Amino acid sequence: MAKLDQIAMDTHVLRERLVDKVPSHFDLGHVMSAFFGALFFGFAFVLKGLLFQVGLALTPFNLVMIIISTFAILSAQIYFIGYTRVPNPERRHFGQFWAKRIIAYYAIAIFTAFLLLFVYGIVEMVQSPYLVFKLVIAISFPAAIGAGTAHLLGKY
Repeated sequence: MAKLDQIAMDTHVLRERLVDKVPSHFDLGHVMSAFFGALFFGFAFVLKGLLFQVGLALTPFNLVMIIISTFAILSAQIYFIGYTRVPNPERRHFGQFWAKRIIAYYAIAIFTAFLLLFVYGIVEMVQSPYLVFKLVIAISFPAAIGAGTAHLLGKY
């Protein structure tokens, strides 16, 4: 009987991982894949000439709309791609599931955007910290989407 129980447990684990695709708990692996996803998406935008024209011309309203849009898209990614696959949603509440991921993904996106601007010397080209902030917010939008998408592409 012990052999049959072991086979049943192994089959259950395989079903969770391959068929049901139950999301795992948020760990350092998620953070690293999010960083590389943000780096990949952010790098695609940081060297575009249009980014400087548009990024430097953003108004405070545009900045707020970018931040709200980023949070809305990330929340949709987290809910529809991750949380809908949680087997016991009453035991694992969406707020806890969402908070860890949204904070980590957006912080990684902001860090990556600033890192890319700094590495390419764009921070020195722009004189004002407010203009650097505008560019960081402009690049953080695609970087955050990349951070949220990275784990999805690796797992599914």
